[in-house]
Amino acid sequence: MTTARWHPDTTYWRLFGSQEGLPACTTSPHGAHWSRAMRFSTLHLLRRNAVGPKVRASLWQGDWIVMRAAVLGWVLLGLCLGLCACKRSSVETPDAGAEGKNKELESVALTVSGYNYTDLHIESFSVDGAGGANIFVSSPDSGGGGGVCCLRWYPGVPLPVSVKVEWTRDLKRWCEKEVMVSGPVPDQPRYIVVHFFQDGRIEVELTEGFPESKLQLDRFSPVARKASGNSVLDEKIARCHDAFR
Repeated sequence: MTTARWHPDTTYWRLFGSQEGLPACTTSPHGAHWSRAMRFSTLHLLRRNAVGPKVRASLWQGDWIVMRAAVLGWVLLGLCLGLCACKRSSVETPDAGAEGKNKELESVALTVSGYNYTDLHIESFSVDGAGGANIFVSSPDSGGGGGVCCLRWYPGVPLPVSVKVEWTRDLKRWCEKEVMVSGPVPDQPRYIVVHFFQDGRIEVELTEGFPESKLQLDRFSPVARKASGNSVLDEKIARCHDAFR
């Protein structure tokens, strides 16, 4: 009597025993030629009707399982190759304008400086949090605040752009104001300069060389424009608050 049994070490059915002179089948799971030979023997037995109906059904069932596994394997392999190809393409294909965009987005470090045309000195000021130097009252030959590093600036940023200027005259009362930077911007900016005017206006400009004073005014001392009667408009033109509020 011929019987069929699924062997765990191979993907094919093995036949054991024979009443019609058919040899028992043996295969090696490590040899592809043995697998092909076993498959051929199975199909040969089915075509010759050399086995009974139950065995034929078992053989067909085993062959169908193998075929489904093979198809599923090819589908999964195709999906993996497709995903790898897409990932490789997204990494290796450069954007035509990427180099230009990255160049525009590279920041430069600007030295923060300022001029004080008001009546009283400024103890400390900053632009978008960068800065911290004091600015004496300007005079025809002095008055610019010492440069402090650094404010990050991105060339190519659309103008006008708003920056926040903060300052204090006594370290007790702080004021802040949004100021628009409208340009022009030099090709290689190195300084960002804040100009504090007597009427309360504040202007911010970018320069390539060391900035120059816009007004030539006399002063009584480095901390006062006049001997008496000095006044400023900070509270009227800006938002002011006590320190450490």
